[in-house]
Amino acid sequence: MARVGGNAVPRGPEGFSSGKLLWVAALLSALALLGSLLVHAHAKGAGGSPPVSLVVELPPGQKHYSNTSLKLPLPGSYIFWLIVESNTGRLVRYKLDLKVEGDASLEKLSGPLEGVLQGYGDRAILYGLIEAGSGGFKLIARLQAQNRTRSIALHVANVELKAGFSSVYLPVDYLGVRDPRREPFTLVESYPSPLRKLLGVGENILLGYMRVCVRSSMPGSFLVLGRVYDSKGRPAPVASTVITPGAGSPYIRSMVVVNSTAGRNEYHGCIVVPLWSLAEVIPPGRYRLTLGLYLPGSARPLATYSHDVIVRLLYHGDIVTALAATLTGALVLVPLARVKDSRRIAYMALTGASLTALVRIIGGILLRLSQVLGPFDWIVYGPVTSGLYYGLLAACLAATGDWVVTAGAVLVEWLLSSLILSPGNIVLSSLWVLTTLSVVALAGYAALRTRLGLLPIYFGLAKILDSYVDINLYAFIYRLYYAHWYVAAYSLGMGFYASLGTLLALRMVRGHAGGTG
Repeated sequence: MARVGGNAVPRGPEGFSSGKLLWVAALLSALALLGSLLVHAHAKGAGGSPPVSLVVELPPGQKHYSNTSLKLPLPGSYIFWLIVESNTGRLVRYKLDLKVEGDASLEKLSGPLEGVLQGYGDRAILYGLIEAGSGGFKLIARLQAQNRTRSIALHVANVELKAGFSSVYLPVDYLGVRDPRREPFTLVESYPSPLRKLLGVGENILLGYMRVCVRSSMPGSFLVLGRVYDSKGRPAPVASTVITPGAGSPYIRSMVVVNSTAGRNEYHGCIVVPLWSLAEVIPPGRYRLTLGLYLPGSARPLATYSHDVIVRLLYHGDIVTALAATLTGALVLVPLARVKDSRRIAYMALTGASLTALVRIIGGILLRLSQVLGPFDWIVYGPVTSGLYYGLLAACLAATGDWVVTAGAVLVEWLLSSLILSPGNIVLSSLWVLTTLSVVALAGYAALRTRLGLLPIYFGLAKILDSYVDINLYAFIYRLYYAHWYVAAYSLGMGFYASLGTLLALRMVRGHAGGTG
């Protein structure tokens, strides 16, 4: 036993003194007590929140889970939602208390302020309307469930928001690209299908697409809401969404996200809106398109837009002309079927093969290259598909003096092209070849009956009619409406190429014949 100052000090196990052991025991006890208090406090805090969640959406779509501040254009009327959702599998009774403070008043409230949630995921939704002044306001929502409380306070202040329509245009394609060939602000209507009507099958006609672009001083989501009205102010049966045929409301409603930077403190966004016909036929005439731009949940538009829209019926007179031309082409098939002479058949085959090789192959390459010109691509491929095409036919007619052989070359070219390159739309392809057969046969017959030197005029007129029928057939089948100036320019331009090609071909044939003689 050690001695200090003559007094003996007792030792604990392994050399620890009894005093040190007492200090360690006291420290461990204190730590255990502190841990117990922390656990108890955590459990009490966790149990202080009700087993339900509370979400405030102001405006709808913008969710708030806790106290926050936001800015809205004031004054204005705003809709808000309160969503209460259960997070437990047990029955939970809840009660909501709602209060609006500041320069605003609660005008409407729809939904249960108290009730019972049946289990996990069960929810209750309340809808409200606040009429706010320019001074800002505070919305306080307090939820009580199982003697526990949760609250959310939203502080709403005024913000200067500049937003409006930067452009509205129709018709466009489904990607929003304009087609200069189409008449601006013109929708195409057609009579309902007699077969579908006989079978009792309803259908909604897609009139076209509209492109709406919005600019704003702040990024965000905006609601585009509008209608189309007739001359008497009645809503026309035009809608942006259709669930089932014969159903739906005549509204144009779409959301546009404005988040692309267009400049300093300016953002923009665009959306393509389909326009459906909710009725079998919308009477042709002039209508008024009106659009409003809203913040979601706001009753006051930030901007408005209005423009006249023309609804046209597809020209049935053009279709009658096309059918008459195709019927004439069908009649040409009768004398073609009687051709037995091997020499005439050889000329038809040779000219048809030349047309296929030079026009379809070379013309196809030029067609792809000229697509950069958009609707004016025919200016590049026209000299081949029209000028060279009719030039070869003119050479065939001058060499054989037989309009049946010349028309037969058109049929051979179509057959070879269909076998090698595929006919594409077989209905359109068949109608086109019958139209070309008829105009080539008539022009060739007229030139042989009068004077071959007039063939450039005859073939030029033939190609004008051929192009006019072709573009109207295409428009009718695909429900397009081309501007009058474009139809005229296309038809006259292709006719000019055909006339020029025919003139050059006749000079070459006559020059070759003179040189040989």
